[in-house]
Amino acid sequence: MPQMQQFSDKDIASDILSGSKLLSQGYMTAILESQDQNLCQTFQNYHDQCINEHHQIFQMMQKNGWYKVPMILDESRP
Repeated sequence: MPQMQQFSDKDIASDILSGSKLLSQGYMTAILESQDQNLCQTFQNYHDQCINEHHQIFQMMQKNGWYKVPMILDESRP
């Protein structure tokens, strides 16, 4: 019997974050292409919820050291 692969919390959170990015892109496309204002507003509401949840996952990952944001070097400073 094959063994099931175990995923870490970091792996799961990374997968959710990637999926959230794709979902957000899909909602944005739907918003931009909707002719019906009610449907457009529904997609906007879903998109806003998706962004809020994405941010929560990002914050959790960053807090746990799983997502490091690269720093931009300010070369204008001495």
